[in-house]
Amino acid sequence: MFPKITKLAALLLAAAVATVTAVPTKATMLKSLHDPRASTLHFTSSENPTTCVNGIPASSQRPDGFPIDNYTYVTPTANWTSYKVEPDWYNLHYVSGPHIQAATHRSDPYGAFECQFTCNAAGDCNAFFVEYVDIGQTSEHLNCVLFNATIDDSDFVQTTGNIGGGGYSRLCQPKV
Repeated sequence: MFPKITKLAALLLAAAVATVTAVPTKATMLKSLHDPRASTLHFTSSENPTTCVNGIPASSQRPDGFPIDNYTYVTPTANWTSYKVEPDWYNLHYVSGPHIQAATHRSDPYGAFECQFTCNAAGDCNAFFVEYVDIGQTSEHLNCVLFNATIDDSDFVQTTGNIGGGGYSRLCQPKV
């Protein structure tokens, strides 16, 4: 009635099924990117992203804050308060996050100071973006998202409901 399946064919079939079921769909990956309750997902683009930029350390750009010497501070060219990373760029260069911190926009730039250490520890992180969400509520917090490419001022789009804390791109010649 049923054809005989050899042990080798059964093992190959089981391996193929396991491989296919272990690969998340694009919809699952995109949902995970924007759902802070989802487990951290790592994937990056196959292109060669820009891994560093020449520039001024964020500490020199924002001397009132905590030291961030190995990254340069990047904001949109327009003077927006509420902005985020452009979604296509976000999805192409996403490494991990959001890493949630109990910081508010009133404690800025402490959240970015802490986020740099998360980026440094990731290994494949060359930039990070911080934003404050749930503004004015007891649940207000900072989201820190890591990327494998440096952020440019053109990689932002205006939005509502958050306060953009800026992007930070890794410097090619960090301060020693």
